[in-house]
Amino acid sequence: MRSTSDALDAPLLAAEPLARRVAAGDAASFRALFELLWEPCLRFARGQSALRGASEDDVREVVTRFIAKLEQEDHRALQLYLDWATRHPEKTFADWLKIALSNAARDYGRELRGSEARPAPGEPSAKRLLNELAKQLPLDDVGVRPPVTDAQTARQLLEFAQRELPQDQRTALLEWLQGASFEMIAETSALSGPEDAKRLVRAAIAVLRRQFG
Repeated sequence: MRSTSDALDAPLLAAEPLARRVAAGDAASFRALFELLWEPCLRFARGQSALRGASEDDVREVVTRFIAKLEQEDHRALQLYLDWATRHPEKTFADWLKIALSNAARDYGRELRGSEARPAPGEPSAKRLLNELAKQLPLDDVGVRPPVTDAQTARQLLEFAQRELPQDQRTALLEWLQGASFEMIAETSALSGPEDAKRLVRAAIAVLRRQFG
C-alpha cells in the first residue's frame, strides 16, 4: 500500500471518488469536490517555489484558476485524469493533482515575473501568434469588432478555433494561449510527453494560418 507521508495526500485522496463521479457525468457533485480540494490545494500551492514571495491573493488566484479549469468543457480535465490513471496505475489522484497544480503555480510565477518561457526556434510566442492572426482574421465578415486587447483577440481566435480545429488541437492551443507549458498540456491531456503537446499546438497554428492566411 502506498505511504501517505505527505500530510496533503489524505484529503486529496479522499476527493478521488468524488472526482471520478464528476468525470462520469455527475456535474452536480462538482461543488462538493471544490470544497474538498480548496484548502489542501491552497496549502500545496503556498509551498511551491515558483510562488515564493507571492502574496496570498496570488496563491488564491492560482488555485481559483486551477479549480476553474477542472470545471471547464464538462470537466474534461477530470475525464483526462481517468485516462492518465489507467496508464499510471501506480499513481494516485493526489499525484495527478500535485503535478497539475505545480505546473499551474510555475506558469503563474512566470506571469508574475513578466517573463515567458523562450519558444523553440521557429515557434511563435503566444502574444506574437495573437498579433499575427489578428491581422489576418476576417472579423468584419462575422460581425465582431476589431480586437482592442490581447484578451479580446484571444477570445475571437478561439471562436474560430471552436469551428475549425479538432478537439485535441483546440484544447492544446487554448491552454497554451493561457500560458500553460507543454509539460502541463501533456499532463492534463493525457499525452505521452511535451513533444506531443507541442505538435498539437503547431498543428492548430497551421490550420488557423491556412484558414485565414
